[in-house]
Amino acid sequence: MRLKAILPALFMPLLLQAQSAEFNTSKSLDIFHSLLREISLYYVDSVAMDQLVYTGIEAMLSTMDPYTEFIPEEDNESIEMMTTGSYGGVGALIKKRPGEGVLVSEPYAGSPAVRAGLIAGDVILAIDGESVMDLSADECSSRMKGSPGTGVDFLVQRLMGGDTVTIRVIREKVHISDVGLACMLPDSVAYIRMTGFTQGGAADVRKALKDMKNDHPVRGIVLDLRGNGGGLMDEAVKLLSVFLPRNTMVVSARGRQERFDVEHYTKEEPLDTETPLVVLVNRGSASSSEIVAGAIQDLKRGVIVGEKTFGKGLVQTIRPLSYNANLKITTAKYYIPSGRCVQSLDYGRRNGDGTPERNENGGIVPDSVVSLPMYSRIAMELVARDYLHEYSLRYFTRNRTIPQAGMFYISDEEYADFVKETSGKEFDDRSATEILLESFSRTAKAEGYEELLEKEIQALQERLHADKATDLMHYRKEIQPLLEEEICSRYYLQEGRLRSMIRDDLQLEKAMSILKTNQ
Repeated sequence: MRLKAILPALFMPLLLQAQSAEFNTSKSLDIFHSLLREISLYYVDSVAMDQLVYTGIEAMLSTMDPYTEFIPEEDNESIEMMTTGSYGGVGALIKKRPGEGVLVSEPYAGSPAVRAGLIAGDVILAIDGESVMDLSADECSSRMKGSPGTGVDFLVQRLMGGDTVTIRVIREKVHISDVGLACMLPDSVAYIRMTGFTQGGAADVRKALKDMKNDHPVRGIVLDLRGNGGGLMDEAVKLLSVFLPRNTMVVSARGRQERFDVEHYTKEEPLDTETPLVVLVNRGSASSSEIVAGAIQDLKRGVIVGEKTFGKGLVQTIRPLSYNANLKITTAKYYIPSGRCVQSLDYGRRNGDGTPERNENGGIVPDSVVSLPMYSRIAMELVARDYLHEYSLRYFTRNRTIPQAGMFYISDEEYADFVKETSGKEFDDRSATEILLESFSRTAKAEGYEELLEKEIQALQERLHADKATDLMHYRKEIQPLLEEEICSRYYLQEGRLRSMIRDDLQLEKAMSILKTNQ
């Protein structure tokens, strides 16, 4: 009898807590529904209720983490792109400025756009007879996408010659491979650059490595995950299956609900568990990239080189909603084999300014840290304003061919031409020192030291001041490789850009050095 009396006393607080949570949820939903009804009936102007609700949903989700998002029915194609890397369209990156045409900035190799004859630098003036001048980039992109097999007509001003022509492109299911570049490097090193983790990405890596092993002796492997923001956890596990024995536990996930608690084991037979392996990472390596790097590091299969990773240890799940809408929601945190969660930001705990608290133990710390120098303001300005891209198009019209991407360098005369054409453009060429001096001058003025320090400040400003042409020459060492990457991508598309990027790569050089030592 005493036991029967004790059990209700133990469970009653839990029951009351659950009932209280359920009541609060029902109460909140009732208030929200009542509020919408009152607005729809009595607000002075007509209200688009669907937009009002969507705005409320977005505001609500903004209080959580940035990875939890509402996906309305009309945006469901983004789910396919996120998970498969595929979509129905023409296969080209575009740029759009208000009041201008659509610039084809980079078509994908083998895409319908390439087969139809579109090249980087062509400008689309109309899509299916409708001018694009007043359309946004998203609206133009939406009109270019569509069901595979359907056609779309572009009115195009050609880069070469300037003629205006109509080009019909038949849409296809465009797949963007996660393997951006796979090639052999000196000393029999196989290099694979992986740009995402969509369906089939790990299989593409397996095939690329297998092909290289069949054609060449492979004495070292570099897996480059720099800038790879992640994707599907399953693909991370499948990628680890390439390098680790079958039935190896590589990552676990734990959530608030037990059904999201799971341990992931490699299921496929490995391709290579012995060849020395280096994984390259940086601050842009996140999520599935960190799962791979963390498992390789914890299980001592390879060496991690580069910079500390981003620190995203959250797992998202797609949950269906009413009317074909979806919710991408964070349901768990993942843990690498050592039991550590790499999540850096705690969205459940906020600082006074509303930003999430930071866990300094988040992310993957490389075994060999190789930090790259920060770009100057002028270099970032040239990229942001598309001046490097613009010059690459002019270069493309003047030169029919260039050497292979990894061997292409512009000459002194060509860089001088770039300086001549660019120095007259608008951009901020102040150095970090000049910016600090301006800040110091404002502080001196605010504190009443302006007259005392005026001459010294003016003298420093005059010594630091230089015209834009001089600055472009001063920063040539960091600007020229960026310009060469752009030019290479005009001739050899994404593969050319990536080959150019790894040509003088300090982090890759360190990886090669480590592999040479371990061979």
